[in-house]
Amino acid sequence: MGGNEPRAIGHYSAAEVARLAGVSARRIGSWAPYGIIPSISKKPRVYSYADAAEAVLVQYLLQQGLDTTTIRLIVLGLRDRHTRWPLTNAPLEHDGAFLVIREGDEVFFSAAVPDQQVAAGTFVNLLQVRTALEAGGWVAIKTPRKHIEVDPERLSGQPVVRGHRVSTETVADLATRPQGLALLREDYQLTDDEIKEAVEYEADVADALSAA
Repeated sequence: MGGNEPRAIGHYSAAEVARLAGVSARRIGSWAPYGIIPSISKKPRVYSYADAAEAVLVQYLLQQGLDTTTIRLIVLGLRDRHTRWPLTNAPLEHDGAFLVIREGDEVFFSAAVPDQQVAAGTFVNLLQVRTALEAGGWVAIKTPRKHIEVDPERLSGQPVVRGHRVSTETVADLATRPQGLALLREDYQLTDDEIKEAVEYEADVADALSAA
């Protein structure tokens, strides 16, 4: 880690990080002691917004078909490579796109384009991961939504409707209740598109967690 590491922002439980990463809370709890993702504290485990980004990155790498040993080598290599790591803060070279090539117990990073993946190694796009967290986490990689955001300075870093202090969980819950839609429109000043996206986002998170 570099000496310019920013202060930890946000306080997430394992369950809250799991929602953002699209994995089980149990898996989040197993990644931290193994060194795959960091945490602010150990007893109990509390995670920052930057730690949540690491969890989304790990899920991204898992979906690339990598094993946890290789993923650990990659994340440790990235922490050494970027003096201003974590991912939420690091300046990204080549728009954040590169190849990871593993040779034994070492990994090597190089500038890359996606069509090199099969021949040379694993293609990784850090900018895509960072942008996804800002737009709701892992599920935003597959389905980005313009009305969903995660801001560590807004509503304790929970996924919210962009520009509002109302969580997507609250929107999805109220949308199923009698008079709930009217309440969301009138009291929370949400548009139908904002409500629809929040409901669909929560459905995607639920699907990801059920498959984890």
